[in-house]
Amino acid sequence: MDPGPDVKCAIVREAERILWAAGWHLQERMALDRLADTKGLALARLEPRSEVIQLVTYDGEHLGHIRRETGPGQEKRWVAVVKDQARQAGTYPSAAAAATALARACGKHVERTGW
Repeated sequence: MDPGPDVKCAIVREAERILWAAGWHLQERMALDRLADTKGLALARLEPRSEVIQLVTYDGEHLGHIRRETGPGQEKRWVAVVKDQARQAGTYPSAAAAATALARACGKHVERTGW
């Protein structure tokens, strides 16, 4: 029996979601591998050609990510998100400020960064 177009569309959407999540996980793993031996606060682009989403580590420990957001008529801002949490830890004017705040939210003592 044919499940019908609604069920078929739902199956395709679920398959796309699974593939997107797997791709995200792979990109994240590669970025974390690049940062594994770093000391202090470090960032790596999740997508090498774009700075929009960056993973943040401290002494190689994955803390979360920062992402750039812009809206119509808004200046760009950076949002910090703690690892394994869906909520934002705050909004900041620069990538450095967002990464520093993320580290502090994770209990790391970070001096103001110069980058």
